[in-house]
Amino acid sequence: MKLIDKFLKKLNISRNTFATYILTLLTVYLAVDRIVEMLLMIFTGVSYSYWGPIQYTLALACPIFAFLFSGQSEFATSNMKKVQILYIYIIGLYIIAISMFTQWLNMGAWLLLLSVPNYVEIITDFSDIVRPAFIAISIYLPLVTAFPLFKWIYFGVNDNLDQIRSIWDYKGINLSDQKKDRGVYTCEVFLCTDDDYR
Repeated sequence: MKLIDKFLKKLNISRNTFATYILTLLTVYLAVDRIVEMLLMIFTGVSYSYWGPIQYTLALACPIFAFLFSGQSEFATSNMKKVQILYIYIIGLYIIAISMFTQWLNMGAWLLLLSVPNYVEIITDFSDIVRPAFIAISIYLPLVTAFPLFKWIYFGVNDNLDQIRSIWDYKGINLSDQKKDRGVYTCEVFLCTDDDYR
């Protein structure tokens, strides 16, 4: 940790700011990557790379931990910034999660089709029916869930003052060194002594 702290001291940023920045960059990269995968599924019916549960768990953890660390970072300078940061991470989390469900549904449908005894004939002779079916599966989940998310953010969170205040009050996980002001005699307590006498 000392090497990281020296590096952060040269950059003149805190641990929380650095962690939030790195996790936000990862979230943006993952969201763009998953949007490209969803577009591939929409236009071709097949994904380029199917992710498993471990990859999606790590991908979903990025926006969650980015928000958890952002409360103590230098990005959350005002109450409105905290709300905007929350919305950004909710959208990133939504993109990754909807890509996960869409991709797994697509993969399950392909596995079901491949388990049919004459799947080669079905794909070659009825490709004009099979491809639009897989495209429809890939389009369905984003279309059905995008508006409820927008409605929940715009009308649910924005119109509820208690939720807005809870976002304002959220302090986040503090990654700063808590031991820096402690010494050998930090916990020593003096009772019944005059401060002027010492």
